[in-house]
Amino acid sequence: MLNANEFLSELYSRLDAGNPLYNKGQINLENFIENEIANHYIDQYSSILPHDKSIKILDIGVGEGWFASICYKLGYKHIELADYGCSSKFTQIKESLDEVNALHDVETSIKDLLQQEKFNDQYGFIHMSHVIEHIPKYDLIATMDSLNHALYKKGQLFIRTPNLLGPVPFNSLYCTAGHEYGFVPSNLNQFFQISNFEHIKIHDLEIPAKGFSQKIGRMVRKLYMMNEKIKYRAFEGVYPESVDPELIMSGHKK
Repeated sequence: MLNANEFLSELYSRLDAGNPLYNKGQINLENFIENEIANHYIDQYSSILPHDKSIKILDIGVGEGWFASICYKLGYKHIELADYGCSSKFTQIKESLDEVNALHDVETSIKDLLQQEKFNDQYGFIHMSHVIEHIPKYDLIATMDSLNHALYKKGQLFIRTPNLLGPVPFNSLYCTAGHEYGFVPSNLNQFFQISNFEHIKIHDLEIPAKGFSQKIGRMVRKLYMMNEKIKYRAFEGVYPESVDPELIMSGHKK
């Protein structure tokens, strides 16, 4: 293997081969529509996604398709998917649902895919969940620039990634074979800023607690997070915007 992108392609093709959801070749339509993660987050995303149901949405790093499932359930009419081996997993979904308009196979890197002229100024919303940490550091600026170019003016980029200020960063980053780089609120914000994004915002997609034990657990977590923020303020002179396990940030193309 010559570079990090080839390594990632090989790693995830092997992981996919062992995943019972698509080691038979295709994601099942029923599993796509009834995706458990989609059901988990649909209420949170309904307040984040644009009101215009006709906008073009691109999901990069599709996984099992949970974000695309959310968009479908919320009534969005133009959903596109991009990933390594995307067509080998989602062709059945595209053929079954008019709302899934296109599949894009990442052959080398996200940057190389989006630098094709057909992607310029195409999308109103681009979603990347736990993707950016897989991109080699030397490709991060060019990748963010290509994401910006793929959005039309005021279009939104929405990123989810492990937070190195969170309570378990070693488990969520350093012990994961495919992760290349780590993020905290300040450095991810910098990448947004230098790539022509504005209105940069951190999101909290916390799921409402159900039952007494979950409410107690939430209270304990909030106390822990407050203690972590005070620790950073005391020792580093900064009060970080987020010490949650997951860093969720968005920005709009200028």
